[in-house]
Amino acid sequence: MLGQLLATLVGLAAGAALRPVVVALAVPAGEPVSIPCMACSPCPGATWRPYALRLLPPGGRCSTCRVRLCAPWLPELTTAAAFAAVAAGGTEGWYAAAQYWLALIGSALLLVDSAVQRLPDALTLPAAVGTFTLLTVASAHHEPGSLGRALAAAAAAGVLFTVLALGGMGLGDAKLVISLSALLGWHSWHVALLGLMMSFLLAAVVAVFLLLARRSTRKSTMAFGPFLIIGTLAALLAHS
Repeated sequence: MLGQLLATLVGLAAGAALRPVVVALAVPAGEPVSIPCMACSPCPGATWRPYALRLLPPGGRCSTCRVRLCAPWLPELTTAAAFAAVAAGGTEGWYAAAQYWLALIGSALLLVDSAVQRLPDALTLPAAVGTFTLLTVASAHHEPGSLGRALAAAAAAGVLFTVLALGGMGLGDAKLVISLSALLGWHSWHVALLGLMMSFLLAAVVAVFLLLARRSTRKSTMAFGPFLIIGTLAALLAHS
């Protein structure tokens, strides 16, 4: 219980640090990445640098011009929930570190994809590098799990989603699922399949609900990244 509370508090702090990254990357495809406040600095293409990021207040408004940049406390609460879910699974060691890493990057990806329906390489690439690095270290320390199976699951999911991308699904989903499937595949093939099944099932339920509520049509598009991330966390929790 104490560990889960601590993880939640760390998640809140991590979400605060993540907020400017989410705001900067939540731009439509093809547009330049912006620094946190376009109103204060209207030339994002010339001013974007990692050091341009600065902490933003939890209220979601620019501290200089008070323009609304993000929903209040949204990054903090999202990351705190993700960290709490990982802690509830009770995993320890380097495999737990890989889960927390994806919980952190996944929270940012979930928010960006929900806002603008894109999964930027600036997040999916670090997600993959960090995940495979931590799983490799976990394997070197002989933690329960299989690095070979993780790599095989990542490759299989990557191929599947690349094929799906030819039918309209985004390539960002194919990049993201590589990291998520590696994390699940480390555990077992059953968990890897369960994570994908839960992701598609959750997406289908939400799509049907939106149709019945007349909030979307058959031609509407929907971000799939959040369902992949939530489905992964749910599958890990189910087999904790």
